[in-house]
Amino acid sequence: MSARQRGFGLMEALLALALGLMVLAAAGQVLFSGQQLWRVQGALARLQEDAMLVLQRLALDIRMTASFGCLSPEAVEFHDASARQAFAHPLHIEHLSDGRLARLSLVTAELSGTAGSPDWTLHTDCLEWAQVHGKRHSLPGAPLSIGLRRHTYRLQGGSLMLASGGFNASLIDNVRDFRVTRVEAEQGTRLDLQLILGDLEGQVERTYALSVALRNRLPPS
Repeated sequence: MSARQRGFGLMEALLALALGLMVLAAAGQVLFSGQQLWRVQGALARLQEDAMLVLQRLALDIRMTASFGCLSPEAVEFHDASARQAFAHPLHIEHLSDGRLARLSLVTAELSGTAGSPDWTLHTDCLEWAQVHGKRHSLPGAPLSIGLRRHTYRLQGGSLMLASGGFNASLIDNVRDFRVTRVEAEQGTRLDLQLILGDLEGQVERTYALSVALRNRLPPS
């Protein structure tokens, strides 16, 4: 074999090596991009699930706000001073200076099987009389008894906290922003919710919004 032929063989080997390295680098980049995409999609799915659970819980409490039985508050006999104030202001929103939620307070009827104790108990015959007592209370002969409780949502750091029935727990973490706006419309009162969530690594951030109409008429402010 001549020196010229041996030279061509070496160049071909070097070229093949270079092409192989390029293919490996491209394959590694594709694999890395695929892993990144998988991580982002996983993070988005988790954020979507968390946001859905929290917003559904909020929507349920908002719709049930001011569920005070069959009679108007004017017909209720209060045996607990805090109950009168709760009936007068079943919905209360506090904002921080930048517009974010500081506190959302909702007074609702207690759902069956809910952990903790009610803040008040409403007894009524739905015709002529109604009484409200503090905490869990029994009244012999009362046709209907309804537990009432105050749900308080607030931001603490990056967590949305819920206090209710003597419990205080984090509903969701990694909250970037949460805003609640009360809107008065011809159809009634609604709350516009805007929740911004992010992942721990700071790669993903998404905004979720929901409008919830109150089913019960609020007392005049």
